[in-house]
Amino acid sequence: MSKHKQRDGINTEKTSNDDVRDYYSQCHSIYHEKWSDDSDRESIHYGYFDEGTETLGEAVHNMKSKLADSVDLGPDDRVLDCSGGYGDNATWQAKERGAEVVGLNISPLQLSYARELAKERGVDDKVEFREDDFTKMETVEDNSFDVVWGLESICYADDKREFLEQAKRVLKDDGRIVVTDWYMEKRDLSFIEDLMVTQWLKGWRLSNYAHIDDFQDDLADLGFENITSENAEDNIMKSAFDIFLFSLWGYPLGKLLNFFGRQNDTELGNAVACFYQYPALKSDAVTYSIVSAEL
Repeated sequence: MSKHKQRDGINTEKTSNDDVRDYYSQCHSIYHEKWSDDSDRESIHYGYFDEGTETLGEAVHNMKSKLADSVDLGPDDRVLDCSGGYGDNATWQAKERGAEVVGLNISPLQLSYARELAKERGVDDKVEFREDDFTKMETVEDNSFDVVWGLESICYADDKREFLEQAKRVLKDDGRIVVTDWYMEKRDLSFIEDLMVTQWLKGWRLSNYAHIDDFQDDLADLGFENITSENAEDNIMKSAFDIFLFSLWGYPLGKLLNFFGRQNDTELGNAVACFYQYPALKSDAVTYSIVSAEL
């Protein structure tokens, strides 16, 4: 793989679409079957914990509500969901907010589960899933959506501006966008911070995290207005800590299973990333924000 220089100053390996497909295929059992006992099984995202939130299931619902409220999502909206995964976001948008939704994903495996989920939730008449890259959007017409939505997914774009350029192209004149993700908060990292972020990125097959300032600057440069960024780091730290706790036993067990050929190297790398994401967030090298804007 070639090295990629991100504006935050971290040198990381560029991740291809094939790398991402392979990662989610290899880690399918972790994401789809073992993510949580009390969350929607089709959701593979952090939860938003606020006062009164007791379970991950409630927190996952809160997160989707936060994103929807940030762009005033309603039944008259057509949404381009770029969150990927097993279809939880797209089907929620249709079922809970009445929106018409098109979901993009580059993983045929996840797309098959997403289409089944739409049927199970009774929204297959309102949700369509397409195999497409959200940095290209080859199946999406110009000026055809009211909302573009990304939850913990746009981080997989090597160049996040490519996604934003496509989002602007497909949004209507008064369109809105929300991108909730991990973002770099620092530019000059210590040796330990660089190590933590790099191991996290490698384990989850990511090229880089955009710096929060650069991401907002790109939005403004492309003509987006009313740009807001809500720091939700405190609200997701319980999810991050739970994932960290998983790694404390998941990595040693995975190492043993890997030795006997019962767990693959990609799953083991996932456990490494699960360990490092928590201290990286605690160090303030990386933050977690809900960024929204409109044209």
